[in-house]
Amino acid sequence: MNDVEIRKEIIETAVDMYRSGLVQGTGGNFSSRCEGGFIITPSGMVYELLAPGDLPKLSLGGEILEGSRTPSIESALHAAVYRMRPDVRAVAHTHSPYATAAASLRLPLPCLTDNQAVTFGGEIPVAQYAPIGTPELARNAAAALGSGAAVLMANHGALCVGENMRQAAERCAMLETFAKIFFIAASAGGGKALAKEEAEREAADMALRYGQR
Repeated sequence: MNDVEIRKEIIETAVDMYRSGLVQGTGGNFSSRCEGGFIITPSGMVYELLAPGDLPKLSLGGEILEGSRTPSIESALHAAVYRMRPDVRAVAHTHSPYATAAASLRLPLPCLTDNQAVTFGGEIPVAQYAPIGTPELARNAAAALGSGAAVLMANHGALCVGENMRQAAERCAMLETFAKIFFIAASAGGGKALAKEEAEREAADMALRYGQR
């Protein structure tokens, strides 16, 4: 896709996330890798009113390459992920209620279902707390994410990555579902998490058997 197409896809994703309740107001931020850097949502602008020209293009070092709008306050976070993970093509950061509640526990989200094992490979790590929009938050989240697909940011929200914008957004929706399952199970006395070996076996097995070939 060219830069205009990337901008349009980001806007469509952001609007979908807003309408589904995974972000509220102008919260959250979304980006996609592009030639020379990445394109990201602007700071404090209503998603449903965005036009492609509102989304700035940044270098992987965080410098603005194109656009007059101020980029998301979390642009350093996105840049850190792209620098660390050449395989990542899109980043989605949400403040969805259940995932954010789980992040406030400052504990990894246990793997209570085989679906979570398949989607994320096991439990979801939590990054050490740091203030919003700071270099510390970017470093902490990128480090906790590691080679995984999702990370909780303590007392803040969730971040998912993907091979494309659709995959990153779908993972955000799945993470919210798994966080909700966690709290439902906790309200009934707690669930029994899959062991690391069980989660890894489920993920490997489904990678071979599920979907079209």
